[in-house]
Amino acid sequence: MNRLKWQLSKIFNRRQLSKLVRALAQLLRELIEIVLILVAVFLLISAILYIEDTLQANTEWGKFFINALEKSRILGTFESISIVTALVIYVRQGKKKSHYEAWQVIDSAQGIKISHARIKALEELSKDGVSLKGLSLPMADLEQVTLVDTDFKEANLKTAKLQEANLKGSTFELTQLQGANLWKANLQECFFLLTQLQKVNLNAANLENAELQGVNLLEANLQQANLQGAYILGNLQGANFQEANLKGANLQGAYLQDANFKRANLRGVNLKDANLTGVNFEEANLQSANLQNAQGLTPQQIRVAKNWEQARYSKTFILSLGLPQDSSLVNPEELT
Repeated sequence: MNRLKWQLSKIFNRRQLSKLVRALAQLLRELIEIVLILVAVFLLISAILYIEDTLQANTEWGKFFINALEKSRILGTFESISIVTALVIYVRQGKKKSHYEAWQVIDSAQGIKISHARIKALEELSKDGVSLKGLSLPMADLEQVTLVDTDFKEANLKTAKLQEANLKGSTFELTQLQGANLWKANLQECFFLLTQLQKVNLNAANLENAELQGVNLLEANLQQANLQGAYILGNLQGANFQEANLKGANLQGAYLQDANFKRANLRGVNLKDANLTGVNFEEANLQSANLQNAQGLTPQQIRVAKNWEQARYSKTFILSLGLPQDSSLVNPEELT
């Protein structure tokens, strides 16, 4: 148990560290933007001073003109500060204006399935760290959109087309994704909380180190998906994990009745206390998998899998499989 907690904390810390790195990268980009503004201001002031010196030294009319503006030398510092402040405010106000215009583009495309302008507007908002909370785009075509570290809390994306979308590190809390197409989508390190994912297409999607809590994956298609190191808790009844990679994933206590794990990689997966009634483990790799206290599990289900002798079972289930009571296959606490 302690080892499991350590592994989970390691996974989540890695996910949080990755988010922190991306947040720092965003901050660095903003700092570079401000530095570039300051450099531009410095070059502008230097150019003005050079022109003043040239006019004053080489022409009589230039000397007269510069003398008339001599106060500019005295107030130069204050003017420089004003120019810098004005430029920074201008850039910031420009961003706010562009965000407002982006939302106008998104709102004007309501009901339209395909809109390239809407995709660009969403990407601009996401890049600037603007939350998309409450976004309503059911049935919208957002194929190959890039929305990294984006907040989709309470968004409505029912039956949306998100094939090959890059949604890495995004948050889906109380989000509606029923019937959405996320084929080959990048969902690494994403956080799903009480998300509706019924009949969602996650075929070949990358869910490595993702966290899915209280989700509804009823009849979802996760065929060939990468769920390595993922944490999943919720309703996965009838979900299709055929040929999926769940190495090291945590599905403890998940409801997996009639789920399909045919030819899936379940090496080191945690299925303790999970409901495995009617689950198909045909040719699945169960090496080091934890199936202790699993509900509805039968020896017939296990024997069609690969490396099933190397999985961990409860003491009573080991007897039904005819395996020796080896300490490597059973929790030592259960033998006492």
